[in-house]
Amino acid sequence: MKYIIVFIIMLIYAVNINAKIIILDDQEETPSKSESSNIDQTNGKNKIESMVYGKPYTVFGVTYYPLDYIHKYEEEGIASWYGADFHGKLTSSKEIYNMHDMTAAHKLLPLGSTVLVKSLENGKEIVVRINDRGPFVKDRIIDLSYKAAKEIGIADKGTGKVKITLLSESPKEFVMNGKPIDINRGNFYIQIGAFVEKNNAEILAAKFLNSNIVEANIKGQKFYRVRLVGFESRQSAEVKLITIEKSFPGAFVVAE
Repeated sequence: MKYIIVFIIMLIYAVNINAKIIILDDQEETPSKSESSNIDQTNGKNKIESMVYGKPYTVFGVTYYPLDYIHKYEEEGIASWYGADFHGKLTSSKEIYNMHDMTAAHKLLPLGSTVLVKSLENGKEIVVRINDRGPFVKDRIIDLSYKAAKEIGIADKGTGKVKITLLSESPKEFVMNGKPIDINRGNFYIQIGAFVEKNNAEILAAKFLNSNIVEANIKGQKFYRVRLVGFESRQSAEVKLITIEKSFPGAFVVAE
């Protein structure tokens, strides 16, 4: 009897490691392409508008209804990341997974679509392309590549609370509300420091002509963030970042 139990445990472990996706037959009953689903397929707060369903799939006994098209999507929850164990393997989009690319896995969003991921813990933002399915772990909403996780600051601890916003209704370009947008143009700033003591923030800000101080409350603790402002493109902000990164190794670019 004990050998049977051990075998079952090993089988469950093996299934969880491989996490193979089962595509349902065409005869499987699915929601209409013109109606919204009442099925809770996410693990966080979300806003969804105007969706078109794709072919459903099942993982670990749970059926998911991915989206071929969606007009608006916002979601808050926990992000995780996956790396070396999957590097070089095939993704759900039939691409080869590269842990050094800015990509991510999501259970529902269209493959090829692009999302903005903002850390609700440190304010960092990244843009990733959805090319895989997952994460199939409770309470997680997006699985980032190693590079994406490193840039947003969760590579070391493994997870972090984020907000994701759909940037592209089409895999080929960034589109919001039916209009193409240039995410590299707008208002950008560089955060060069964050202090508990306001006086310390003022001392640092005084060293730059184009600086300001913004208050932030994180888990009940007030911080004073010092930012360099006035950049009208991501490129100009990144060029400036290169010139100061030796003095401020923790600095990063943020879009408003």
